[in-house]
Amino acid sequence: MAYDGAVAGRDVVPVASMNLHCGIGTRGQPYDVMAAVRGLDAPVIALQETWSPAGQADDAVTAAARYLGARLFRVSLVSGTTLPAIGIPAESGRGDMGTAVLTTLPVTDYEVFDLGQAPGDIARRRAQVLTLELPDGRAFRVAGTHLTYRGASPFQLALLIRQLTRKKLPTLIAGDLNLPRHLARMRPGFEPAVRGRTWPAELPLMQLDHVLAGRGVRPVHGAVLPPAGSDHLPVRALVEIPR
Repeated sequence: MAYDGAVAGRDVVPVASMNLHCGIGTRGQPYDVMAAVRGLDAPVIALQETWSPAGQADDAVTAAARYLGARLFRVSLVSGTTLPAIGIPAESGRGDMGTAVLTTLPVTDYEVFDLGQAPGDIARRRAQVLTLELPDGRAFRVAGTHLTYRGASPFQLALLIRQLTRKKLPTLIAGDLNLPRHLARMRPGFEPAVRGRTWPAELPLMQLDHVLAGRGVRPVHGAVLPPAGSDHLPVRALVEIPR
């Protein structure tokens, strides 16, 4: 999505997030990841549970970034694994499961924060933190992350926020936080920009997927999007970075 700073008559930025479940749906069937990512329709997209088959230079996420004209930032969380080994019921060769952030906005800084590995988790969790520049020169950050499912996600979120507060920039956190909204909203200085159940996609019971707006970011509108193939529903928020 080309971003010109004006959406629905306001100077806002769309930010979207989706857990791709490695391209496998709720019943073990593959779906069109490239179409799902394109359908998020935002200049900043955080993706969780991306899948990169070993030995392939290109995959659906890379193809989606190329189609959108976006820069792709990617981090592997589990390397050289298979889908059954990470709990996804589908046959596969070996590959990497990770997270990614796509953006068509200029990137002036990029960092990866280590959030640790919870006991029993398959992955060491990380956050990708991009400093982005708006057309008028204003800067803000987006932290894309996928927190643990093993009960330590509140501690990982607190650690992430503590690291983010070292710099005074308007900041968003986007991703599958493995936290229901009432716990995600308890973090001081951050508020939900999207409210609605996102998991499981076929019959959503709770919200695990979030866009959290920090100080200096004003939520304008948030929505849970229709099913796109994964076992999670995507989310998208419109936020304003006040002058």
